[in-house]
Amino acid sequence: MKIKKILLIVSPAFTFKSHRDINPLPPMGLGYLAAIIEKMGIEIKILDSLMLGWGHEEEVNKDIVRVGLSDSEIQEKISEYNPDMIGINCQFSRQHKIYHHIFSLIKKTKANCITVAGGAHATACHEEVLRDPCCDFLLLGEAEASFKDLLCKLIQEKDITSVDGLGWKSKGNIFINNKEKWISDLDSIPFPAYHLMKLDRYFGLEASHGTRHKNRYSPIITSRGCPAKCTFCSAHKVWGNRYRLRSIDNVLEEMRLLKNRYGVEEIMFEDDNVTANPQRATELFSRMIEEKFDFVWDTPNGVGAWSLTENILDLIKQSGCIKLNFPVESGAQHVLDNIIRKPLKLSKIKKLTEYCKKIKLDYGMFLVIGMPGEKIEDMWQSFHFAAECGCYTPHISVATPYPGTEIYNICVKNEYINPEFNFDDLFIRSFCIATEDWNGDDLKRVLKQGRRYLLKSKYRKCPYMLIIDGFSKLLNDPIGFPAKLFRFFT
Repeated sequence: MKIKKILLIVSPAFTFKSHRDINPLPPMGLGYLAAIIEKMGIEIKILDSLMLGWGHEEEVNKDIVRVGLSDSEIQEKISEYNPDMIGINCQFSRQHKIYHHIFSLIKKTKANCITVAGGAHATACHEEVLRDPCCDFLLLGEAEASFKDLLCKLIQEKDITSVDGLGWKSKGNIFINNKEKWISDLDSIPFPAYHLMKLDRYFGLEASHGTRHKNRYSPIITSRGCPAKCTFCSAHKVWGNRYRLRSIDNVLEEMRLLKNRYGVEEIMFEDDNVTANPQRATELFSRMIEEKFDFVWDTPNGVGAWSLTENILDLIKQSGCIKLNFPVESGAQHVLDNIIRKPLKLSKIKKLTEYCKKIKLDYGMFLVIGMPGEKIEDMWQSFHFAAECGCYTPHISVATPYPGTEIYNICVKNEYINPEFNFDDLFIRSFCIATEDWNGDDLKRVLKQGRRYLLKSKYRKCPYMLIIDGFSKLLNDPIGFPAKLFRFFT
């Protein structure tokens, strides 16, 4: 079989008309795959139709819009490049309809083009994805080695059925190989193909997984997996159960590339947990200081607080960290221990946040409310704990049953989700779980009251912030803000 050209696609995405809950981010997963394919001598391109069409919206219904390149633009680019194979990154289950639409669009444009699905959604919902007649193959989890193996076998016209983690169809039946092989030496993987990702096109975009502080930024991934096994997380499905690390020398070499070739000034550690190994974290941040990169950086996914020490916090600050996010999840220790099953002691978080204040290192906190088994009073403990730590604007997620997670299985088994539930409901404000103790309306009320409590706690602690925040909001909304302020205090 001749495979001379491959195209990797980031699909457009659905989001709310009132506000965008999606981000254009350099597609690191596709960048790694592209680097592997390029080394094989196969021509390869990446089409990020979300980023390229970031200024284009199409109304889907009264609440939802589609952001990204139009169908005709995507078809035009496919026709111009004329690839033999197209891979689609199926990352988020909420976007499942757009993935299937793009598969159909590919076959309409070039019927004999081979299509391959990959990513978190494709991994967790492989049978649903493969049932699409326009999807030919699927690769579970980490795909660099398996994609290369699949390509070699197709090109050499050999039997593909031994490819690790491969999904395929034969005579109307679906077949899935278990994912059993994980790359032990991460240094053996080439750096993401930044030149194919067109990294400079992302510079200066308003939002990219959090607030950016420099125009020239890039994600970087220094490890795979996480030693914690939180029940709401599906990372182990994609990266396996073993925490694997790149060498510090390998990471620094990539940082030099980003700084010297692309002029990157800000990096985001997109690891699930960049500080899980304290010895390695100490060496990484120490070497960054020695190299004098002068990056500013943050951790959009948070860090494993259980491994942090005051010495590591000093190095984090000195190496350029602009904000450290603590994924605390709950302010009730028994919820952490028995429901979320996160290896974290809240007493340690208090000590860490006090030290962050001492060295003037900004910090944030992630909370999750609405876990099956959690009580309303447990959720209030989370708000109280955040206030005690001086974190008055934590990022609060409402527990969402993503496929591939333990809470999804719990919700299905106990009928905690509405029978009409579907993948369109998978966003952090869907309030789709209801237990014997509370329902979605209860969670909405608790979330609203909890946020008001945190703001009032902030202004009691720092009265001058009321003046600063109020003046800023008055300038932005001179008519509506006074009424909002009155309602807030009454």
